[in-house]
Amino acid sequence: MGTSLATFMKIAVTVIVISAILFSVGYQMIEDESNSYDQEIIDYKNDALNP
Repeated sequence: MGTSLATFMKIAVTVIVISAILFSVGYQMIEDESNSYDQEIIDYKNDALNP
């Protein structure tokens, strides 16, 4: 019983760590793309205001 519980806990911790890493990488990618798009919009608006 103790061995199966230990194995389950190892798998659970591994899944949580992998999920956290994937979430943080995905969040960073979305944030970078959002900032890039935001800068494009700002540049577009500035170009439209200053012909």
